[in-house]
Amino acid sequence: MSKVSSSSISSSSTANVLCQCGVVMEMKTSWTQSNPGRRFLCCKTSKARGGCGYFRWYDDEMLAQARRVIWGLLKRVKTDELERNRSRK
Repeated sequence: MSKVSSSSISSSSTANVLCQCGVVMEMKTSWTQSNPGRRFLCCKTSKARGGCGYFRWYDDEMLAQARRVIWGLLKRVKTDELERNRSRK
């Protein structure tokens, strides 16, 4: 397994990439308004449990228009789900 270097991580395979504390990193997806749908790598072990807190964006930053569109769609889906749940009660 390889340690993370300062160079960018190549290929879509992250199965053998270790964070600074030696744990295989986890890929997650951000669903915040500023980075909806953007993937990142992080240490699987939380800092509270002794992890190193490693974090690195995997994807390039999205254009502002793309962020607005994705965030708007996410809000619409959430609103529709809430309405469906209310109508089932």
